[in-house]
Amino acid sequence: MIRPQPIGVFPYPTGLLLLPAVDADQPALTALLRGETPESWPEAWHFFEASCRNDRDLALSLLASQDSQLAHYNRYVLSGEPAERAQAEAGSDPVLSALTRMAAFVLGDEYREPDWSLLDRELAGHARLVSASHALETGDLTASATELDAGIAAARVVSPLLAAQLLAQRAGLEEAGEQAEALWKDAIALAGDTPLPGLQAELLCGYALVVHQIAESRRHRLVEATQLYQQALRAGIDRESHPLLWARIQSNLGIAYVAMPMSEAGDKLRLAVAVQAFREALSVYDRETNADEWASTMLNMANAMQYMPSGHRQENLMQAVEAYEELLTVRPRAMDPVGYARILANQGNALAHLGIFGHAVEKLTEAHKLLHWHGEADAAQRLLEQLELINGQLSTAGVPS
Repeated sequence: MIRPQPIGVFPYPTGLLLLPAVDADQPALTALLRGETPESWPEAWHFFEASCRNDRDLALSLLASQDSQLAHYNRYVLSGEPAERAQAEAGSDPVLSALTRMAAFVLGDEYREPDWSLLDRELAGHARLVSASHALETGDLTASATELDAGIAAARVVSPLLAAQLLAQRAGLEEAGEQAEALWKDAIALAGDTPLPGLQAELLCGYALVVHQIAESRRHRLVEATQLYQQALRAGIDRESHPLLWARIQSNLGIAYVAMPMSEAGDKLRLAVAVQAFREALSVYDRETNADEWASTMLNMANAMQYMPSGHRQENLMQAVEAYEELLTVRPRAMDPVGYARILANQGNALAHLGIFGHAVEKLTEAHKLLHWHGEADAAQRLLEQLELINGQLSTAGVPS
């Protein structure tokens, strides 16, 4: 087989396939290592081309007549057939045998430690990624970080895109801070201008999220976070090509805008941008299939709409009230009484802004009781004060409370 391999560069199962050695292969191999499909493919690599197009049946048919250990390995990756695995693992090349065991774990079998002396460079880098995943599954974060560090060192020179993905996994094990930032920056630099679909956006989103978390204590960095989210949205993805990633970035962008200080009148226009970002995310998230993401984004949008400057303030408030009502139907009171109470409180606040005081008092009273019963004393006290204020206003106006 040829070296270096583009193993781990593309999404699985393509990212597990191994290429045989061929003559005059350098332009095609260089392209694959950059995460792009070559203009011209060596004939022996057409199975890989078919897999890149998600045509598994064609890829298998192109490998069907071959009887080498490498062919058995590639057919196992594509089919998961135990007989193909047995042939690949029992072959004479110990490196392919070790890689077969690594692929088996990715395909759902038990983990078996390889002989690390057999593997180097990108092969070791990918095997370390697999080993790190196993350590993470067992809850050993230290071992996972150690494996990823070794994989990064092995792959960095020969397969920068693989190293970038290892760095992203490594950054995910760190708390938001300087170390996590450095890892994300390194990953983004190694990925460069790769056309690999979604990778740049994933890396920019990961880095943006770390900056966003840091901004909880250093508010000036919120602007940087929004800029990174916007970069991610421009990194070759859209609603159709990467819907869930696109929606996640839109939702995070909206949250960052909402968190920005509103010190000047013009700053409040950011709320309108935030609401639009939440709407974009909700065009992807489905109440049934993406229940948690849908509920979180719907709540954030409703909260932002209450304070959004607009010539249609009443319309915005009514939409917020309706959004809260929909959320109350999917968040069971018995399962999450405090969360349910917070939605009630927000809805009551919106109703009060609309001047619908009777319904506002009803919602706020129920929310107060729930928060009081479940030990949220400070939140319950704030609602009690709000209720007293509304009742005082109603009394002054001569309206029975």
